[in-house]
Amino acid sequence: MVDCGLSVLMVEARDRVGGRTYTVESDGTLYEMGGTWVTHHMAYLFKEMTRYKMDKDLTLTHHRGYGNDYYTINVPDATPRTLTHEEAGQITARAWSIFVNADGQNCRAICPLPHSQLNNILVSREEVERYDKISCRDRFEEIKHLLSTEEAWILTALLLHITGGSMVNSSLWDMIRSQALMSYDPANFSPIWTTFKLRQGQSALAGAMFQDAVDNGLQYVFQTPVKSIVERSNVVTVTTLAGRVFRARRMVSTIPLNVLHTIMFDPPLSPTRQEAITIGHVNYMNKIHADVEGSGLTSWNGMRYPNLLMFGYGDGVTPSGRAHIVGFGKDERATFVPERNPEKAVDAFQKLHPMEVNKMIFHNWNTDPWSLGGPAWWPPEFMTKYQEELQSRHGLVFFASADWAHGWRAAIDGALEQGSQAALQVVKEIREMRGVMARI
Repeated sequence: MVDCGLSVLMVEARDRVGGRTYTVESDGTLYEMGGTWVTHHMAYLFKEMTRYKMDKDLTLTHHRGYGNDYYTINVPDATPRTLTHEEAGQITARAWSIFVNADGQNCRAICPLPHSQLNNILVSREEVERYDKISCRDRFEEIKHLLSTEEAWILTALLLHITGGSMVNSSLWDMIRSQALMSYDPANFSPIWTTFKLRQGQSALAGAMFQDAVDNGLQYVFQTPVKSIVERSNVVTVTTLAGRVFRARRMVSTIPLNVLHTIMFDPPLSPTRQEAITIGHVNYMNKIHADVEGSGLTSWNGMRYPNLLMFGYGDGVTPSGRAHIVGFGKDERATFVPERNPEKAVDAFQKLHPMEVNKMIFHNWNTDPWSLGGPAWWPPEFMTKYQEELQSRHGLVFFASADWAHGWRAAIDGALEQGSQAALQVVKEIREMRGVMARI
């Protein structure tokens, strides 16, 4: 908006830009605390990567050829075993394909336009609503007889890994949407979701976008959490927790779904939006980085279920020659808070594979007051009941968050999508206002 000649103020609760994308540098290694992987399939993100000449400056997550170049599986009622990465991929792809093929056409019939899931020209809304009512647990019960014991547990862990929730509170529709976004083929899962990273880190991209805006006139304040948002007489008044007051003709809110309940709106938000905020999203995943002795596990991937960390991935070698491992777990808030229970985190890594953990690095988005959870994955019926309301404006306030994006919700691309759409509308309206004033 600043490059369109508008006066823009950014009010940020954190001491940095980027939200749930956050790169930490430690001892010469970059660790992504939140959003990590990039792909040309994400158009809004790829546009920004290209703008700041980061589209070719990439690095890989997966590195073959080190000592432990294999995949380990450890699930109930099956003998723990070691297999090749290709074999593990085939097992996972088969289980996923059976699970997600709810329409008999690998989701092409029910979700032909993943950026236009509702009210598109090919599928009736009623049909989408029917699928959106189904939970991952419901769908799993339908197809589990087609799976081996090993496949059933791997699929269960994968679904929980993706949503950060439970089988009951995670929707089948989110899996259908994911299948459509990766071109209806699980072979694209790794290249799209878990392979390419920005060599300079996600915070470098966020910083480049921020500095560009500042150079064009953006004003900003950090460490300034908002208390209330009030609209009166065609003016939005934002009051901070510290009592500072800012006024504007339009406001774009990027406050995450699970945090919106902490803000007082006047006029009040609609009952439908308030209901969605009360329910919130289900993703309370854990993501923990570990540096472990030796470089061998750089080539290792593996899973164990149940475990506080269900999946572990080798993610490069540190300058000191240690393997960098990333562990992922589902919602374990009742028994596990990583910053309070580091010994449980170490134990969870060692249950995935024997390793000597040298250090751990993580950011707990679940206890972070400005996120109160990870990227948004939704419960059954949430999409058809609330997506349109969450995307809609509230008077002079526009809502722009990845938490309710059309396409790549729960991804960096979704945040850029929603922000771009809000900015275009604000620019249009302010220009129209200026035109009216010029004619008076």
